[in-house]
Amino acid sequence: LLALARADSDVPALMARLDLDRLAIDVAREWVARAMDRRIDLGFEAAQDPCYVEGNEVLLRELLANLLDNAIRYTGAGGRVTARVIAGDSVVLEVEDNGIGIESNDRERVFERFYRVLGTETEGSGLGLAIVRSIAEVHRARVALDPNPQGRGTTVRVAFPRSRAEPQPLRTAA
Repeated sequence: LLALARADSDVPALMARLDLDRLAIDVAREWVARAMDRRIDLGFEAAQDPCYVEGNEVLLRELLANLLDNAIRYTGAGGRVTARVIAGDSVVLEVEDNGIGIESNDRERVFERFYRVLGTETEGSGLGLAIVRSIAEVHRARVALDPNPQGRGTTVRVAFPRSRAEPQPLRTAA
């Protein structure tokens, strides 16, 4: 609830130019132990180009943590979860799993607060994807949820506007 309140706050988030690829690698590393405990292969595919976005690091870490938590939670032992960052006109963060998937009639509803898909035996509050959408909106990003193109499972895509600003040179004391 605290993460949702932060994302929904009327107080503007402090934004900075961030390398989403580097941030995503760091967050994915934090989830390796949990994935291994569940016997899930957690992978990361880095972008080939710089992936700068204007963002709030704390909120973006929360966004990816929620996506990885959901993917690991709804993927069975022996499954796969892959996070990736793709550079293009926008910077896309994807989390793909081969878990139970989400039926088409539930794909929009899972973004509602406290909504849980019936028939899953997994614990949760139904806030993870509501938090993801809220954080995405703060960053002017679009969230899409699709079936995994490899078959069973889900792919969540968050497309961020690409930062066009040049990095600022470091200033040294004279």
